Amino acid sequence: MNEIKLMIFDLDGTIIDSADANYNAYHDALKEIGIDLTREFFNINCFNGQHYKQFLPMLIPDEKEEIIEKVHNRKQEIYKNNLKNINTHPYILEIINNNKGIKKLALATTAGKVAVENVLKNINMENIFDLIITGDDVIKRKPNPEVFLKCINYFNVLPKESVIFEDSDTGIEAAKYTGAWVIKIEKWAY
Repeated sequence: MNEIKLMIFDLDGTIIDSADANYNAYHDALKEIGIDLTREFFNINCFNGQHYKQFLPMLIPDEKEEIIEKVHNRKQEIYKNNLKNINTHPYILEIINNNKGIKKLALATTAGKVAVENVLKNINMENIFDLIITGDDVIKRKPNPEVFLKCINYFNVLPKESVIFEDSDTGIEAAKYTGAWVIKIEKWAY
């Protein structure tokens, strides 16, 4: 293994366990317009690295853009109010803290910028990363590797000098495509 110069971390499912908070926020926002979101549908279609513009049209009749945006904005409100219920992964935090100032640290996530800022502030990590790339900064989402390649290119390092920490199948696929080392974060058990 070459010397690792860059460590790239996904957010949801890797640094934080936000599955329940995301599900509850989408469930409540959709319930307000009379749509029941099941946990099974959410797990299969929503919380696997997909953007809301990809899965909300499956639930909202006639795929009306204004309703999709209204639901997403309401979800963001509910989610922000429930951030106190989000847990961080202690072992990932240990890796980050042990490498801060030694290696370049990047956050690469499909989550939107505002949501990422709110989460990082809530978990006291807003000044940890040398670079943050969000879903708002890319054109193509995972499994496209754009979010990870932006990090690698920004620091002008070789993919083999980078390691990506990721949990979702779509994220793993994107990470592998870069040529970087990939560490899959399995279900949380500690």
